[in-house]
Amino acid sequence: MTKIKPPALRSGGCIGVVSPSWPGAAIYPHRTDRGMAQLRRLGFEPRLARHAVAQNGFVSDTPQNRAADIHEMFLDPDVRLVLSAIGGDHSCHLLPHLDFELIRSHPKIFVGYSDTTVLSMAIWKRSGLVTFVGPALLTDFAEFPAMFDFTLDAFLAVLSPGSTRVSFGMASEWTDEFLDWGAKRDLERPRRRMPATGWNWVRGGSAQGELVGGCFESLQHLRGTPFWPDSWLDKILFIEASDAKPDVFDGMLMDYENMGVLEQISGLLVGRSFGHTAPQLTVPIGCMARIDAHAKRVELLEPAVG
Repeated sequence: MTKIKPPALRSGGCIGVVSPSWPGAAIYPHRTDRGMAQLRRLGFEPRLARHAVAQNGFVSDTPQNRAADIHEMFLDPDVRLVLSAIGGDHSCHLLPHLDFELIRSHPKIFVGYSDTTVLSMAIWKRSGLVTFVGPALLTDFAEFPAMFDFTLDAFLAVLSPGSTRVSFGMASEWTDEFLDWGAKRDLERPRRRMPATGWNWVRGGSAQGELVGGCFESLQHLRGTPFWPDSWLDKILFIEASDAKPDVFDGMLMDYENMGVLEQISGLLVGRSFGHTAPQLTVPIGCMARIDAHAKRVELLEPAVG
């Protein structure tokens, strides 16, 4: 599949928000409002998809309507970026309903993490479009009192015009504290942050390859489907976990060993900065990158946007 890079995100651009899985945007409207307000403060024009704040049981809407929202955002000439409101566990419902040729013919930046990994990987595999594991509306753009500078800087560095060989930075602090959204504890104070200890290089040397990955648990939805990579050769696999305990994570890694994935990939990155903690990086699926353990450096070898 020929690689397609979406047009870069420019100041004033329209950002379309979709809810492909969990109905968090409907359940916690104050988080939706905060995220939309933050996008406006950044100079963008946010736009909610028709079913973005719907709720249908444990999902936002029917698979057909959720897929239709994605199609409409890709077809809308004003929209420059399609942003996931939040993850969940049921983006897999959409896979039979997505028109990958439509997406391929109308390339846009597509960003999200957690369960949105399912869609990011599927879109990349079936259309060739570079997609992005990165911040979501309710979790990151709605952060109180403001979005993490590190998250915003990383987002803009990868998606803005003129981005070339972007290096992934190391955050000085991080948090996974959850302040109850239902009781609006998230509006009472900022989340407590802990010092970050930097990267731990398990194996030395250097490697380069095409970035593929996202939320480890969500990738499980794609195994054995047409949306799984045809080959893992010359790939750098990057993964993070939403709530898997160390023993569960170890077992999942062994699955990849048994499938032959770990023998084929050129590099493996495991990081809390790929989702489910803050701050976050924005990582393009389908772009070439280089890992250098000696220089303690991870960088893109090509622009992620056109």
